[in-house]
Amino acid sequence: MKSALDEQIREFSPVDGSFLPLEGYFEEAFSSADPSEYYDAIFNLFERFPDDDGAGVFWSALHGMEAVGGYEEKLLAYFQRYPSEMTRTMLRRIRNSGVKQIGTTTIEGLL
Repeated sequence: MKSALDEQIREFSPVDGSFLPLEGYFEEAFSSADPSEYYDAIFNLFERFPDDDGAGVFWSALHGMEAVGGYEEKLLAYFQRYPSEMTRTMLRRIRNSGVKQIGTTTIEGLL
């Protein structure tokens, strides 16, 4: 069963073009006992706004996932299904940190 916060992230729509309410949702998600519960909702959001960074707000989620870790396999699956600006950026950041592959998939081959 999805939590209310998961649904808020997953179904978010900007109000008057503002993504700022997401900041609070991301803060709540990444201060929870298991932030990884929200990874699918966040990646779904990236898919819904594939050419956007949420006026910079999506970077909070990116940094949160990088800090918590354990997102790489989901990132790969979402990128392969429907690449977005944010998933492409995340893959570049992983590659730039010296990691060459996720599982058996070479990052350079994806980019």
